[in-house]
Amino acid sequence: MDKKIRAAAIVGGVSLALVPAVAALGGGAGATYTTTVSAGGTTTGSAGGATTENGPGARNGATDRNRHSMAVGTAAALALVDGDISDADAQALAAMVEEEKLAHDLYLTLGDQYDLGAFQAIAVAESRHEASVSALLDAYGLSDPTDGQAVGEFADPSLQSLYDALLAQGLTSQEQALTVGGLVEETDISDLRELATDEASVNLVFDHLESASENHLQAFVVSLDRLGVTYDAQVLTDAQLAEIVGG
Repeated sequence: MDKKIRAAAIVGGVSLALVPAVAALGGGAGATYTTTVSAGGTTTGSAGGATTENGPGARNGATDRNRHSMAVGTAAALALVDGDISDADAQALAAMVEEEKLAHDLYLTLGDQYDLGAFQAIAVAESRHEASVSALLDAYGLSDPTDGQAVGEFADPSLQSLYDALLAQGLTSQEQALTVGGLVEETDISDLRELATDEASVNLVFDHLESASENHLQAFVVSLDRLGVTYDAQVLTDAQLAEIVGG
């Protein structure tokens, strides 16, 4: 299936697909953690039969190959930058870097709370994805809305409220934490499939991000299965979910 890349289904940094899905979650307090986002590629391993980036049990060879793949993909995307970018693509990059930060910050905090390998591993991958999108923003001379923002902090009030609601829900139990992770990844996948761009550099990076989100979603589904919980689609259709997780 051809992958369509998104540019406009996000308003003010908040995905329209995610807002109604968390409307019933309520608010919550943020966390006070610090981290450093560094450039690099994704790492991929396996956790309980699901492919996860930097996952527990990953073979070093597979990890190195996939980290190298993302690094090469980012370098290839930067080589395609021609100095011109549409307003829609510029907005999509700004929105995506914030989505990657939101995912990273949630997983870092929830991983610390529950000591779950899936969260800890995927948080590392999300930091690399955030760095990849940031590199494109910089290459096009665009401002990065995540600059200077600590973990759990967002300049956009609506995005801050969304993060707080997701975190509050995730902190109630391991099951809810993993369900929140699934929601975030489903939303990313839906957004990335929804919209198209003619900008080759954006297309290449977003294609990598969609594949990674599919891996992350599968990891969360497997982790819930270990708890005896069946994961139900929250944003994608049942058929789309089954295609990703093999159910």
